[in-house]
Amino acid sequence: MLTDNEITIIKASAPALAEYGEQITGRFYQILLEKNPELKNIFNMTNQKSGNQKQALAMAVYAFSKYVDNLSVILGDVERIAQKHASLGIKAEHYPLVGSALLEAIEEVLNPGEEVIAAWASGYGVLANVFIEREKALYEENAKKAGGWSDTRDFTIVKMQQETPLITSFYLQPNDQKPVAEYKAGQYISIYLTPQGQDYQQIRQYSLSGAFDGKGYRISVKKELNGQGEGLVSNYLHSQFKVGDTVKVTPPCGEFVLQATDNPAVLISGGVGITPMQAMLETLSKQTTAREVHFIHGAQDQQHHAFKGELDLLVEQAKVNAYCFYQQTDNVTENEHQGLIDLQKIQGLLPTGAEYYICGPLVMMKAVYEQLKALQISDDKIHYEVFGPNKSLA
Repeated sequence: MLTDNEITIIKASAPALAEYGEQITGRFYQILLEKNPELKNIFNMTNQKSGNQKQALAMAVYAFSKYVDNLSVILGDVERIAQKHASLGIKAEHYPLVGSALLEAIEEVLNPGEEVIAAWASGYGVLANVFIEREKALYEENAKKAGGWSDTRDFTIVKMQQETPLITSFYLQPNDQKPVAEYKAGQYISIYLTPQGQDYQQIRQYSLSGAFDGKGYRISVKKELNGQGEGLVSNYLHSQFKVGDTVKVTPPCGEFVLQATDNPAVLISGGVGITPMQAMLETLSKQTTAREVHFIHGAQDQQHHAFKGELDLLVEQAKVNAYCFYQQTDNVTENEHQGLIDLQKIQGLLPTGAEYYICGPLVMMKAVYEQLKALQISDDKIHYEVFGPNKSLA
């Protein structure tokens, strides 16, 4: 437990962390990886280069300092991070390394004095223990569930299917031919591999893109063409892997899942953000409840709309109401629109009391979030997942 004085000191440092947070976290990663280069096998070095990781960490450190006396406010963030850590294989012994580097970075950038550093050391200890205990529980849960396992497990690519010019689905089944763990629609698995020419292992999370079938997993991966160094692993999967190859896979993780409610579900996706939504859509379509389902997707054009055939079939079966937005098209049919996702165009068709789920490019997600707020949708009805380091939509 933190003392009142330690809480006061940590909260008082929040303004400085807001101003210098990214400088601190940028220096933190330099210190951590210089002293512990083996951690490059865990951290996404592409996010290190882009700065996305230090931005996300700066937000997390600031949130802790702001709510240190009311940690319940950030429990959602704690669960999201713990799930991610479980997919990366973070262990208790990593936390002292992280704490040492973080305190050194704070001291180097802010030079706040011994009392402040001591308070932050105590605060970090409390937070680290929360993560250690939660991640321990996740490891145990994943290992004990039917078909579950710990760490990684070898899976074979049994099928590859091109969904769009850029997205390919990889169907994975376990090499040991034993059962696999069931997952919740919206969760992801991690793939561990070392691309040719790379010195360190790369770990990437990919959403499970279909309803659980009891046999294996499907991920649908986009080949990145942005030329910014992103897509190292996804491009390697596209160019080097074939049916019969083996990849190392973690148990399913993630907290972005369908809520336990019979409220109508509105699934909103853009681009490859359709992957967790497709799993949700397939799962909902197989349920016997009369839950109302609406599916909204934005893509470059019909050709780049993954799983469009499956969606059209579910529409024919009256299992979903679909609305598609295509940026480049002159030929739209019923419930198709030209341009970016615009909820005002379908406002009268959306159900009341619905739960909204969003996934896609960050710019698209922020635009949709603002539209939902304009429609007076409360935050507790809006659920979203950001691919990569987490950022807030608010």
